[in-house]
Amino acid sequence: MRPFELFVSILAIVGLAAASGDNDYAWDDDFFNFDDDTLWSDYALLFKRCINFNNQDVIVFSMYGGGHNQCARAGLGTYYAPLDSFIKGYTKQKVANSELTGDGYDVPDELAYVDCQAAYGDDDGGAAVYLKIGCNDSTGKAIAMKAYEDDQCTQAKSSSYNVQNLGLDISDLRVKFETCQDCVYWPSENGDDDGAAVDDGFWNYHGYDSPMCGAAWKTKSKCKGKCQRLAKKGASSNAYHSGFTRPGRFFLFVFSVSGIFLLLAVHSQRKRMATEDAVYEEALVQKAGMQMKHVVFAIIGLIVFTLIFALLKLKFLTWFLLLGANVLLFAYWAYLRFRKEGKVEVGGFKLFGDGEGGSGVAA
Repeated sequence: MRPFELFVSILAIVGLAAASGDNDYAWDDDFFNFDDDTLWSDYALLFKRCINFNNQDVIVFSMYGGGHNQCARAGLGTYYAPLDSFIKGYTKQKVANSELTGDGYDVPDELAYVDCQAAYGDDDGGAAVYLKIGCNDSTGKAIAMKAYEDDQCTQAKSSSYNVQNLGLDISDLRVKFETCQDCVYWPSENGDDDGAAVDDGFWNYHGYDSPMCGAAWKTKSKCKGKCQRLAKKGASSNAYHSGFTRPGRFFLFVFSVSGIFLLLAVHSQRKRMATEDAVYEEALVQKAGMQMKHVVFAIIGLIVFTLIFALLKLKFLTWFLLLGANVLLFAYWAYLRFRKEGKVEVGGFKLFGDGEGGSGVAA
């Protein structure tokens, strides 16, 4: 954009802001101080998902060029942008549009929570709770106020904590997903149905004014591989990678302890094995193309991978390995004891071995 055109465009924006009588742009924190000479009048955005990607809440969107026919063609690619930057641009766009339509959109105070902020409620006796706007994990197509334990908003509070008790309302920050949105809103040229009068220069240079698309394009990154998969899965992927709940952590501890005891029990039973049983078992292992040391390595690998999956919050894989290990260890312990004593009883019920009168399960 030439300097004179840029100057006229700025004057048009300032004039609209002055006409509204509000200081609605004071909250932008100099975020929009970047050069943007793109003619946005032919472009549009389609917001696809709000996801957590690389430990950051982001908006996944597609950009469309001229002749897009309501985002049906002329796609330029799929990208993601940080949620906080996107909300600032999206909100400023709503302010600018409302100045043209006369709707009188007021920036909600809750916009401050795009950054981690302390709040105070009655749930914790008036103690501070830290809040930040993030993705709605249950849908992937909305934003939500999230509560945290720390002032960096990295450790989420218990799922039992109810943010709504704080009386905060982010409904005015609602984002329209899966809806094609033009980068630039144009009022009717006769001015009869719009809330702001504009001069002739406005029609020439308003096409460059799109805080929403400018912010999204400025902060974008290409959405590839993993990002694309998460965007398609939406909320399920967020839940998949969310942390363990309090009951989940309890049972994680219980089954970890039980696995350790079962492993010790198996080791104890193996030390009591008869020589011929040990030779027979080793022959079976060798028949499978392995050696006994490979079994030991497999057990160590199972433990390591379970710990890694738990730390990465991959809940399905963690539970699959942990519960599977418990079942296999119990079955192996029962097998060893059956071979040694001829039967296994649990609560008086014979799982293995012949009982009197033919009761129980025959080996």
